[in-house]
Order: sequence, then structure tokens, then C-alpha cells
Amino acid sequence: MGKRISDWIGQYRCMDWAVLYLRLFTGASMLFHNIGKMQNYNEIISSYPSPLYINPPAVFVIVTVAEALLAVLIIMGLWVRMSALVMSLGILLMFAWGGFGAGEPEFAWLGIYVFLIVSGGGLYAFDAALTPSDRKK
Repeated sequence: MGKRISDWIGQYRCMDWAVLYLRLFTGASMLFHNIGKMQNYNEIISSYPSPLYINPPAVFVIVTVAEALLAVLIIMGLWVRMSALVMSLGILLMFAWGGFGAGEPEFAWLGIYVFLIVSGGGLYAFDAALTPSDRKK
């Protein structure tokens, strides 16, 4: 019985590599996106949305720093589910604020973040190294 279970687990070990790839790709893409936003601050700030009548430069700084930190957490594999949840809630807020005509890229990002919420960080994440392996599942 133990042999068959270990074979089954070994058969799906490649999925952990796929989750690692998606984490690295997603986090790096979002990080580089935010670096580009920071570099084009003067052009972006004039048209940046301001929910609840908050100062647009303050909203820009808060959102950009939060997205960059969450992207780093996703890359490292720390609190992946929570980070992806916060990012997906931000996208849903953007849909609510700007309508569903916000664009297809946002819809694709939402799908990626929902996948990361479901899958978590995988085996090759700092979360997996920090949690004890002897706990019951």
C-alpha cells in the first residue's frame, strides 16, 4: 500500500515545478510592471484613478508599493495564498471601479491569482520549508 501511494505522489511531483514556474513568472511580471510604473510616474499620475476622493499620488504610491511587496512574496513563496488573494481583490476592485471593460489582461491576471490561491506556493516555496512536515493532513 505504501509503495503505491509514494508512486502516486511521485507521479504528480512535476506539478510542484509548474507551480514554481508560475509563481516566478507571475511575481517577476508584476514586479517589472511596477518598476515601469515607477519610472513613468509623471505620465501616469495625471490619469491615475482616485477611489473615495483620496489624493491620486498617495493612492499610486500605496498601490505600487503594495503590488511590489506582494510580487516579492509570491516569488519567494511566502504567504502565496494571502498575497494572491489581496492582488485578486485589487483586480476585482478595479473592475468595480472601472467596469468590466477594464480589459482582458486584468481578467487573465485574475485567473492566475485564483490559481495561486487554490494551489498555494507548492513544494518549492519558503512556506513549505517553514511548516513542519510531520503534521497530519
